Amino acid sequence: MTNDECPILIGLGCASAAGAAEIIALVNACLLEAGCDADQITGFATHSRKRGSLALMQSASHFGVPLFFLEDDELAPGLPGTCEAVAASAGPLHLAKRKSRYATCAIAFCAADYSIPPLTIAAMAPSTLSTSVASA
Repeated sequence: MTNDECPILIGLGCASAAGAAEIIALVNACLLEAGCDADQITGFATHSRKRGSLALMQSASHFGVPLFFLEDDELAPGLPGTCEAVAASAGPLHLAKRKSRYATCAIAFCAADYSIPPLTIAAMAPSTLSTSVASA
């Protein structure tokens, strides 16, 4: 399997001021820089403290992938930032942290033995997200 075929996990971090458009633009820029395609994304992942982030949920929905929330003990050790530690929980880091104004992104190749963390998936249908945004 070549790098352009290998499944990837997108690790994200963000401030509460981050919007979905900013996160989507950052992910697209990182994919381009890393030589990866959106079809390779197995999911977005972030720290569990970001469970309430509508922008992260909207971004995952935009790419049609699940959003995983990881606890401290599920993060890869020895990495300085949230997005890198989250991404590297799946396998080797491919693109180190890149930053926009309010968000960070890192990309890791998923190891052959990587499995999706249980009970950490946020799944919202796009129509639910639209309703949430409209009522906010």
